[in-house]
Amino acid sequence: MSDTSPLRVWYVAGQRLCNFDCPYCVSVGDWSKSRRTNWKTPQDLEDFRTIVRWIGTRPHEVSVRLGSLGEPFASPDFLEEAGWLTRRSNVKFVELLSNASLLERRLPRMADSANLGKLSLWLTYHDGEIDLDRFFRNARVAQDDFGCFTVVNVLLFPDNGALVESFVERAREYGLRYNVDLGYDPELPSDSLEAPAPEHAVPILGTTDVLRHVEHLGGDTELTKVALTALRAPRGLPCSAGHDHIFIGIDGEVYPCSRYHVLEHQRIGNVLDPDFQLERRERRWSPCAAEHSCCNKEDFLNLSSARRLRPDDVPSLGWTDA
Repeated sequence: MSDTSPLRVWYVAGQRLCNFDCPYCVSVGDWSKSRRTNWKTPQDLEDFRTIVRWIGTRPHEVSVRLGSLGEPFASPDFLEEAGWLTRRSNVKFVELLSNASLLERRLPRMADSANLGKLSLWLTYHDGEIDLDRFFRNARVAQDDFGCFTVVNVLLFPDNGALVESFVERAREYGLRYNVDLGYDPELPSDSLEAPAPEHAVPILGTTDVLRHVEHLGGDTELTKVALTALRAPRGLPCSAGHDHIFIGIDGEVYPCSRYHVLEHQRIGNVLDPDFQLERRERRWSPCAAEHSCCNKEDFLNLSSARRLRPDDVPSLGWTDA
């Protein structure tokens, strides 16, 4: 495949420090966050820098969702590298996932060394960890004062419908893009190509008509339909991951998507290997091999059935212009 064609990259780095204690956090086990440690080892930081430099020196346009196990704005090291990426001519945008609590303090410090016009923020609200008004004020600062493309996100669980409804109303009042995601159980089953249906990993599936509930709360039902299909039975569906999208794990391993990374299926290589050469699939669509649990929108938005939901010109791997 031509080296000049654009590529979407979702990279999850080993940065672990987080200032929140959310009970449903999916950063668990070997991928766990920390209240004390920014990087588990010095090598983790060096690997992070190496991978970021690789992304920023591709000979083609790259759109980046730069994830971490913790809170990126708690890590000066992480922000320094993210800022470097925003200044690279080949990088279309750099998207960070944050809890929004530190934006008011950290964004002014980034302004001198980063192109904040290429910084995209996916801000998820965590009830009980931050005041709702403070969350929205910080999001507005990012959007209005620093020019960041900003999306505020909330997780839907069986017992927080009223909170989500209030969140959506507040987002509209503040003039912010908003998204409603399904809340997942962090013990999501994930290590087999063939396993029982994983609906128990999404608690709300057993309590209500999810599509009707999402519609009532002002969410994107078309996105939810795709999410449920990818969660339950994506196998055989045409997908472009591996052609115009790759996933890079904290270990530098490269796969078409994060689901394949978990399943160790169709490994492409490792960025940390000095001889690594990225070989992308030439044909755009290939049938998904996962039996279930394609639960990250960075992955399932590569399905052909979701293609219409994500505009090409939007600086986000998760926003569907709802």
